[in-house]
Amino acid sequence: MNESANTRAGREHIPFTGAEYLESLNDDREVWIYGERVENIAEHPAFRNSARMIARPYDVLHDPARKDVLTAPTEWGGFTHRFYRAPGTVEEQVASRDAIAEWQKIAWGRMGRSLDYKGCFLGTLGANAEFYRGFEDNARAWYRKAQEKTWYFNHAIMNPPVDRGLGADAGRGVFIRVTREADAGFYVKGAKVVATGSALTHHTFVCHVGQVAVQDPAFSPVFITPTNAPGVKLLCRTSNEYRMKRTYRGRIAVISRAFGVRRAYEWRSRQAGPTARGVRWRGCR
Repeated sequence: MNESANTRAGREHIPFTGAEYLESLNDDREVWIYGERVENIAEHPAFRNSARMIARPYDVLHDPARKDVLTAPTEWGGFTHRFYRAPGTVEEQVASRDAIAEWQKIAWGRMGRSLDYKGCFLGTLGANAEFYRGFEDNARAWYRKAQEKTWYFNHAIMNPPVDRGLGADAGRGVFIRVTREADAGFYVKGAKVVATGSALTHHTFVCHVGQVAVQDPAFSPVFITPTNAPGVKLLCRTSNEYRMKRTYRGRIAVISRAFGVRRAYEWRSRQAGPTARGVRWRGCR
């Protein structure tokens, strides 16, 4: 899509560019890791490389050479990734498959929590809005909103495993639950386990996973919340990106030494002959 078409559609109806995505993360969201609050996700050493890998697919959505494979027009004058729209024909379903295959080439299939992993779910909000009986209009509204900027969505469906030995209901006092309902909506309090990459997303779909029975409906709300909504806090586990940055040189040294020792051991074993037992060489057994 050329720039004049982008202008006619309005920037609010087309996907982020990579730079716009990175800037969108600096929205006062409350993210904590290693006991400290993160000031800017896109620049923090625990997140910045992953953030830039997510930015790349956004840029590709604007690449004229790949646009026809990756994107589809919307009813609102813009375009979005094909996976964010519910296919209505076999041809559209195959085109969605091809779009995912093309997108995954960018990261060699190594970004398991890329934008498309919730994109297919968001498509169901339009195709099967009736599933959310009584809130069909909300489902359709999010179906449209998700497409307009190709927002990056996250999910939170599991309760914190407070004590696995006491069963699924252990720790109900910390599980997310409805505390009050009002005309404008409902209020929730508590914790939920979020998916990998949540600190880099724009919105979180919260619900209760079906395989764990819930007797009290207060513990099974279904809603979508912005990552930077007031009161939302993300407490992160160890960052592999940050950990690898700190230990990369050490790991290479250990691996090199290990392979060197193994080769020397194999050489010594061959010299000792096939019947030798208990061959040792510099700590190898």
